[in-house]
Amino acid sequence: MMNLLKIALLCVLTFSAVVFGSEGIIEEQLKEIGSVPNQEVMVVQRKYTTKQWRHEFTPVQFGGIPFGTVRRTLFGGASYTLHANDWLGFELINFIYTKTFFSSFTDDINNHKDPARNQLDIKPDYQKLLYFVTTGVQITPIYGKLSTLSRWIAYMEPYFSLGVGFAKTETNQYMAFSPGIGMRVFFREWVSMRVDFRNYLYTETFETRTAARTETSQLRNNYAVMLSLSFWLPKMPG
Repeated sequence: MMNLLKIALLCVLTFSAVVFGSEGIIEEQLKEIGSVPNQEVMVVQRKYTTKQWRHEFTPVQFGGIPFGTVRRTLFGGASYTLHANDWLGFELINFIYTKTFFSSFTDDINNHKDPARNQLDIKPDYQKLLYFVTTGVQITPIYGKLSTLSRWIAYMEPYFSLGVGFAKTETNQYMAFSPGIGMRVFFREWVSMRVDFRNYLYTETFETRTAARTETSQLRNNYAVMLSLSFWLPKMPG
């Protein structure tokens, strides 16, 4: 029995020496490191801000369609989104004003055609866009943070959007859809920036240049890239 007590006591002493010895080493290391100023300590919070029942006003929105061969279209507009919670938002109105310019692509072809082949001039059948008006939803499944230069933290959230509305051209008005993806970056709890990639698509009808003057329809894809600046109200829910 005495042997068991001696063995138990030896184990306790050994364990205590290891534990207290380790704490002493850690304390010595902390003394060597020294204190860290509070302004250099950045705590990554679980959530920077909340969007529940907040209003996102986007008065500054511009971009364009950079992938067109025949035409170049510039965008400018504004939108208003009501966010029910952190992952669901209702983009109640999104107005996009467009300015279309035809490129020199067709002119270059017409100026360098072979006269011996009696070729006709190529004329673009695109109708110039005037504006888009859509309403839709935004789904934000992911929220994340990115540290830049080991000092600043960017609060970002990618999202999906889907809108429906109409497109107005210089001659007609068409029903339009606008699926897209985007990225929102918060600078403060009341101001953010958005980058959107959307496809404003609609079916355009036009008359073919034949003796019968038949009407033809064609799907128009308008792949647009936009940069927006948004302001949030209320500034921060209580």
